Amino acid sequence: MDIIQKRLRSPEKAPMDGKTMDDDGAGCDGIDRISSLPDEVLCHILSFLPTKYAVATSILSTKWKNLFPLIPNLRLRLDDSLLLHPESAPETYLISFMNFVDRLLNVTLHDVPSIYTFCLICQKFDDGREIANWVRAALRLNVNRMDLRIRRLKNTNFMLDSLFGCNIVSLNLLLDFADDAPECRFSLPNLKMLSVQHMKFDAVNVLLECCPVLEYLVVYNCYCYPGEILRICIPSLMALKFATGVNCLGGELELDAPKLEYFNYGGFLATRVLAKTLKCLRIARLDLDKNVSRYSYGSDEQAAELIKVCSGAEKLWLSENFVIMLHHCYHPLPRFPKLVALAIKVMEPHGWELLPCLLYSAPKLKKLYLKAGFDVEQYERFKASLDESFSICLSQRSETCFLLEIQRKVEN
Repeated sequence: MDIIQKRLRSPEKAPMDGKTMDDDGAGCDGIDRISSLPDEVLCHILSFLPTKYAVATSILSTKWKNLFPLIPNLRLRLDDSLLLHPESAPETYLISFMNFVDRLLNVTLHDVPSIYTFCLICQKFDDGREIANWVRAALRLNVNRMDLRIRRLKNTNFMLDSLFGCNIVSLNLLLDFADDAPECRFSLPNLKMLSVQHMKFDAVNVLLECCPVLEYLVVYNCYCYPGEILRICIPSLMALKFATGVNCLGGELELDAPKLEYFNYGGFLATRVLAKTLKCLRIARLDLDKNVSRYSYGSDEQAAELIKVCSGAEKLWLSENFVIMLHHCYHPLPRFPKLVALAIKVMEPHGWELLPCLLYSAPKLKKLYLKAGFDVEQYERFKASLDESFSICLSQRSETCFLLEIQRKVEN
């Protein structure tokens, strides 16, 4: 026992202040054990750090000086809201940010054969000329994916023209123009995935015309003047997510995508939807905004048109407000020849009244998910309205979600 107590009190056995390493990361013996790791391990560690911190490790020692360019599948994320020198005055940190990005792209990474992702987030920096130079520098580094999120962009043409003819396969654009969107020109011959946010319909139309092999598209909170049309006419398109805000009220949507398999429509309903039935559609999600009182046009008729476009889906998800619109519409429901699963977000009396029509219109429907709003009395009334060819098995999947499994008797 005495020996144990002596060992615990022994100063050479316990590091001071309870630490096992010195402040510089070395062990108690003064050896820098981290730097002794193989370059591959160090590069893997650096890949998890924000870009500015990963680059800053080059000043630690000669060992670290050239590690950053060696990171495989390099992902750059440059954000002007992460101050390089937090103690600097506000009027100087943007200059510091600009100098940092210039040196990183044109000096530090000059000999790098390729980078995987270039993400540029500018909350304050708005010079389109300088941003265009950074985009061109990233393209010279054979970037695969690009993510540009620029607030209050000035000198817009320079930045947009820098994308002309590039070979990237994935592009995310969030461009909040300081003034009206300019005339744009694009050429993106290899682009497979595109996400656009806060862009005017006209600019999006020009962009989409220059993406001949596009497969995945997200259009989020873009804006228009009344009567303007967003044209999504892309033969290769396979997945589309379209979400609109109040600044899109009065706009129209033209959709021609014969290979579309996944369609997610959210937000406010366009004044007119021009589209043919999507025959390859597998999954459709129709999630309309709660504030339907904003509509000054026949939104119920447009909801009927939209559900007709999606009538070829195998799986369908409907929001509470979309079901209400369908219930109010005078037109009969279309047939859903391939529909096997239907989910309704919230069941209200309108939904229960519409449900028998949905069942008779979908001869292959087997599973009906009610995410919320289940009511026993309404359910019993719904069952009583069906003829004897239907058999319903009810099960509870969670506290609010119920599953109705539907079977039909086949006549001999």
